[in-house]
Amino acid sequence: MTGAPGGAKGGLVSVVIGETGRPRRTGTEAGGTAQYSFRWQDGAPGELAEGCEGEPDLVLRISPEDACLVGQGRLSPSVAFMQGRLKTDGDNGLLLRLLAWTATAEFSQRLAELASPRSGSQPGPKAGDGSPGGQQAG
Repeated sequence: MTGAPGGAKGGLVSVVIGETGRPRRTGTEAGGTAQYSFRWQDGAPGELAEGCEGEPDLVLRISPEDACLVGQGRLSPSVAFMQGRLKTDGDNGLLLRLLAWTATAEFSQRLAELASPRSGSQPGPKAGDGSPGGQQAG
């Protein structure tokens, strides 16, 4: 991995939705995976883009159901990580900085922007996009 010790340098983060290593109850893997990426710089993520150009410093994997719960604010990324619902590979220092950032008001604001109708061109999971109803985050 290419990240500098102590977090002096940012890094490329890839988010894979649908490829977690957990068995799926229904559907097939074909067409069921989405990938997004952003560059971590100056203590915050940059613009979210579809796909991932280059070798990521950190890869995050989460199921579509859990991604929707995170997007709805019903599941904290830190809780998902501790419960094994968010899988990671790569720079653990970058992971810790990212998880700390998800506990900030800025993270909540970014989630709200992604879910708002005016950001329809933005990639990412949207509230009400087919996640199971009534599922509780734990």
